[in-house]
Amino acid sequence: MLFAPLAAEGGSSALIVHPFWVLVSIVNFLVLLYVLQRSMWGPITRTLDARAARIREGLEAAEAAKREREEMKAEVERLLDRARREAKEIADRTTKAAEDAAAQTRAEAKAEGDHIRDRARSDAEQLHRQALAELRGEVASMAVLAAGRILGREVDAAAHKTLIERALDEAGPQLGRPS
Repeated sequence: MLFAPLAAEGGSSALIVHPFWVLVSIVNFLVLLYVLQRSMWGPITRTLDARAARIREGLEAAEAAKREREEMKAEVERLLDRARREAKEIADRTTKAAEDAAAQTRAEAKAEGDHIRDRARSDAEQLHRQALAELRGEVASMAVLAAGRILGREVDAAAHKTLIERALDEAGPQLGRPS
């Protein structure tokens, strides 16, 4: 349309600008611009703004998640350190309790062994005294019997046993035995 007068003149190479058509073109452009701005530019900018807001929110959420992950990582490290310390304390207490129990068991075993040894010693001494008493009685009986045979007569057994017992008691220290 703008070049319509050019075609009507029959091929003249001159460019003729009609102010009416320029004005119509400017009005068409302004109307088109207004319509586009009202119908398309607003929704497009709102869509772009909403998208930019979602991107900002996503970035903020990503930063918040990163901060939360770092905090959780620090918390996990604190919990692991505390758990390690508690495990070490429990192991130390268990070890100490086992050592104490072993020491107590050793002490009880030693006390029991000492008690058994003392009882065995007292039993042995009692058996020794009993054997000595029986031996003295036998020696006294044999001495009375031998004296009766040597003398050819019967000797007072009770008096003679008392005499032999006294002699054995006096001879006890010389024989290495207690009197």
